[in-house]
Amino acid sequence: MFSVGQKVVCVDDQWSETVKQLYLQLPIKDSIYVVRAARVGVRADELIMDMRRVLEQSILLTGLYNPTNKLGVEAGFAASRFRSLDELKNTAVEAEAALV
Repeated sequence: MFSVGQKVVCVDDQWSETVKQLYLQLPIKDSIYVVRAARVGVRADELIMDMRRVLEQSILLTGLYNPTNKLGVEAGFAASRFRSLDELKNTAVEAEAALV
């Protein structure tokens, strides 16, 4: 879905209290970030509450660093909370053209 170096925009910053307590920094809606790593991950809130793995792309963002587990793996963010900057720009251009 996303690749290293790609610019993304946070579209969902409604974080559970569990996530707010675990993460050192959280993305802010409508802010632009750069992907520094992408992998299959585990969403922290579901792992703690349900004890089951969620196979969804997880991304790490430049400038935001998060806690690591006992194996040194840094917690990422669910990719579904982001859209590529290019995708959002194209959508805005199409919406503007429709108004003309």
